[in-house]
Amino acid sequence: MTAPDATPNAPHSLPATALLVVLLLGGPLLSGGRAVAQPSTGDPAALGIQDAPLEQALEQMATATGISLVYDASLVSGRRASCVTDTSPPEALLRCLLAGHPVDYVRTSRGTYVLRSPVRRPPRVGRLAGIVRDGEAGRPLPDAHVRLPDAREFRGTVTDSTGRFHVSGLLPGPHTVVISHLGYRRHEATVYVPPNDTARHEAVLAYSPIAADSLFIDADRYGLPSARREADRVPAAPLRAGGAAEVPDVLGAAGSVLGVTASAPYADLHIQGGPPGGHTLRLDGMPVRNPASAGRLLGAFSPLALEGLTARKAGFGALRGNALSGTLELTHDLPAPSDPGGQYGTVRADSRSLGARLQGSATLGDTPVSAMVAGRTSVWDVYQDAGLHDLIDRWSTLDPMLAAAQVSADTSLAGGSLGARTQPSAGFYDLHGALRFDLGPATRLDLSAYHGRSTLGADLVLGQPIGTDLGQTGEEGDGFSLDSSPFKLPTRDEQDWSNTVAQARYQAPVSGRTTATLQAGVSHYRGTAASEVGEVQFTSPSSLRSGAGVAAARQAAHGQEGTSAVTDVLLEGEVDVALGPRWGLVWSGGLTHQRSRVRIGNAFAPQLQHRAHTSRLTTAAEMTIGLGAHVQLDGGLRLTSRPGQGTVFVEPRGALRYDRSIGGLGTVGLSVRGGLYRQFTTQFDLIRDGATAVVPTTRMWLPLTDPLTPPRTYHLAADLTWAPAPRWQIDVEGYRKWQPHLLAIDYPALRGAPTAPAAPTDPSRFIAPSHGFAHGGGLEVAYEGTSLTGSLRYAYSRAERTFPGRFGGRQVLVPWTDPHRLAFTAEVPLGAGLALEATGEGVWGRRWGYRRAYYAYLTPDDLGAAWDERQLDRPETHRLPPRYTLDAGVRFSRSWAGVGIEGRIGVANVLGRRNVADWGLEPHPDGSVSRWTRSLPGRRATVSVRIRY
Repeated sequence: MTAPDATPNAPHSLPATALLVVLLLGGPLLSGGRAVAQPSTGDPAALGIQDAPLEQALEQMATATGISLVYDASLVSGRRASCVTDTSPPEALLRCLLAGHPVDYVRTSRGTYVLRSPVRRPPRVGRLAGIVRDGEAGRPLPDAHVRLPDAREFRGTVTDSTGRFHVSGLLPGPHTVVISHLGYRRHEATVYVPPNDTARHEAVLAYSPIAADSLFIDADRYGLPSARREADRVPAAPLRAGGAAEVPDVLGAAGSVLGVTASAPYADLHIQGGPPGGHTLRLDGMPVRNPASAGRLLGAFSPLALEGLTARKAGFGALRGNALSGTLELTHDLPAPSDPGGQYGTVRADSRSLGARLQGSATLGDTPVSAMVAGRTSVWDVYQDAGLHDLIDRWSTLDPMLAAAQVSADTSLAGGSLGARTQPSAGFYDLHGALRFDLGPATRLDLSAYHGRSTLGADLVLGQPIGTDLGQTGEEGDGFSLDSSPFKLPTRDEQDWSNTVAQARYQAPVSGRTTATLQAGVSHYRGTAASEVGEVQFTSPSSLRSGAGVAAARQAAHGQEGTSAVTDVLLEGEVDVALGPRWGLVWSGGLTHQRSRVRIGNAFAPQLQHRAHTSRLTTAAEMTIGLGAHVQLDGGLRLTSRPGQGTVFVEPRGALRYDRSIGGLGTVGLSVRGGLYRQFTTQFDLIRDGATAVVPTTRMWLPLTDPLTPPRTYHLAADLTWAPAPRWQIDVEGYRKWQPHLLAIDYPALRGAPTAPAAPTDPSRFIAPSHGFAHGGGLEVAYEGTSLTGSLRYAYSRAERTFPGRFGGRQVLVPWTDPHRLAFTAEVPLGAGLALEATGEGVWGRRWGYRRAYYAYLTPDDLGAAWDERQLDRPETHRLPPRYTLDAGVRFSRSWAGVGIEGRIGVANVLGRRNVADWGLEPHPDGSVSRWTRSLPGRRATVSVRIRY
């Protein structure tokens, strides 16, 4: 019977306790461990152990100190230890013996020491975000320096155009924050950073006059924060990271800028409704032509070599050159000469390329020097990326409609042939190098060079008569075999293009208010297109055996051929004068000598030949006037002359900017820009006749001389930036471009021109005036939080122009715009270096649904009765279905012993959509034509790894 105050379960407490003791002390013995039972209290002792087995050393220490020690024998097996100390406490001796071994210990409440494997958990980290303001006006201060001296993992940052900063990956606890800005007193405070959360800090800086005999400031020009809205910058990190499931691509990253679009699947860029040749691209100030590789599917630059990309859109200033749409500027990335940790290397690998970068800093005498070399090469010979291979394979066949249009009706070729790919090839590489010498305060010499080359080969065997097993997808039927064809015709079509750039730039102060810059450089581009056709091999009786039939087959198979080369030699100087606290003037002048050579032709166009040697003198001036604390006026003028031609071309440009912090509404920046813009070297894309359709055009550059007048456009653009809260930013933009004089290829005149391969061609024979307009706008909302970072962008674009000799002379929608584009990016950090990433895009309203070559070369005679049905003279009626893409992936980043690893695993086109690129036509013997589809790549997996050491 149990006493009233007894606990019913009390009889079981003693056996349970005994069982726990047996498991704790006897468990290691039962599993092969060893327990040394010693008195529970320990005494200090001295050790003199030299390279002894760890197990023996532990027993000796336990005996000397009298402690109780329990461990698993497998934990210490095969390990050795050394420890020579004076009299020390037991725990100090234990730490001495275990130093350098992955063994830890804990002490129980009874004084027993238990050895175990160390438990390592990723540290919980926090974030710090804040804003820096002017103490008097209260406006945000951009470019303020933010440092955390006690945070070893963080070296510093600067505030953005809205005065905000954000630091992640900080260990929890108190951190000293030091904020400085030229002309203000230093701000220092202690901020507690919570684990897995964000601490917020607002710093108000007080004015501090600077007293000095002389002061050199090496920085961008001063001005209001909205002055930066003329240029949207993509920093190095997005260039090197790539999308959620895409390989890093410099030109592809430019598509993240509002108003800049990339034409899928190409790396061709369009700025606010402009054509691919409407903007200029410069690397360290030097022009780069056709900056693409792998059949224009990738950008031609190694992301590891570049500091960032700057996009200047409608209304750019007079100092930024001559272009119709805008400019893209790339700069090489160099370490700071004084950076003691500036020596490191980076290796990056993905499914399409292998890249590497080395950089370092040193001192030559008293001159700090920094250097960088980087390169990238295709891995096509080792591994053929599924998406790239699929695209080239689907698009590199001879087009049946174009083949039918090239041969006479009495050849019995049934309109042409289809091809089967046999040996696709795509290769590219690029090399970058840069040096910087810091010769003194604000005095430096920059040297850089770049070379890139890309090739694309298409081996085809032609044979199947048109109309056999060609379905609505444009792919051959499952039963197709060249063995069943009555003839075989081997062909090869190859593209090869390269860029070489070298430049030197010297900058030095002339006086306390004046800085001068001098740059000299050379840029060379060369592109070739070659086509080879073998002998017809007959495998069975065929109507092609006649001489006319063989000639027709060879004519249909022969692709576009030619060479295009252009060389620029540039000498340019610039003087920047500070006229007062809010007044500044910049003057620039330069001489460009250009040599170009073009030889090109195809089945529809005669062999064109043109050579030119031209020079241009340019000068530009731009004045900045501050009208109070919140308003700035920029006015500029650009003059260009062509020696020997007598005409001076004038381009006035200007901008008005307003910035202000409005109470609780946040910071607002508004700018209105506009001017007159011309282009003196114009890019023309001659549409290919279909042999290797993955490269749709062959590009050529012509320096314009009389009687051709340089094209001109008028820009008016406005944009608004609003930062209503520290985590939010909203950008709105709109533009209008009047284009009274443009130039375009006159394809009907080109097709009807007589063949004269040996005679130089006057460009005015096949280039004619055009006119049009473009307008549009966009909205971008960006959010940066602790659990989500992302953006949402919508852009609208409409552009119309005339096309010489086509469409009855009326203005029609251009083929390169995406009228409606909606895109988003999102990143969700998961902790422990992991993050989920996603990007998506939808495009609506695309026109010109058929292949561009149809609109350029086909006539009513080629389609017969089908011409009225297909209406190739009304491209605006050929509306393509919407294009949707969704990419998702996981990013991981870790660092061990100074080596950082970042990787991505993703899935491109998660939805597996076969988005339509364009349509083709297939003629039939009865005179009818049917439509087939060329699609973009479907779902595919991607993997990339970057290692920095």
